[in-house]
Amino acid sequence: MDAKKPYVVVIIIQVIYTGLFVISKAAFNHGMNTFIFIFYRQAAASVLLLPLAIILERRNAPPMSIRLFAKLFLYALLGNTISFNLYNMGLKFTSSTVASAAASSVPVLTFFFSVLLRDGILSHFY
Repeated sequence: MDAKKPYVVVIIIQVIYTGLFVISKAAFNHGMNTFIFIFYRQAAASVLLLPLAIILERRNAPPMSIRLFAKLFLYALLGNTISFNLYNMGLKFTSSTVASAAASSVPVLTFFFSVLLRDGILSHFY
């Protein structure tokens, strides 16, 4: 059973993402604003993960400076929130199948741009 655990976890994650795509599309079709949907998604994630982080990582976490806090805030704003908003605005005008295919192509595009911009380390592949 231990050898099958990674496969089971990957399948569960894909089922969760599929549910997210379908529920998001249904919410947008019924008139929900994409920005409000992202706010609810981020708020729910914060409410669920913040207590876990406080309980489990309190002793291990280094002290957080204002500079580090600002960097984390900017990453959360620019890295996640804007990309979620762009993704959901695209989902609003297409189907959940197209959204799923687009989400699955992100690692391929990341690798392509890494090679194109000579930013990645390819010694693992050669």
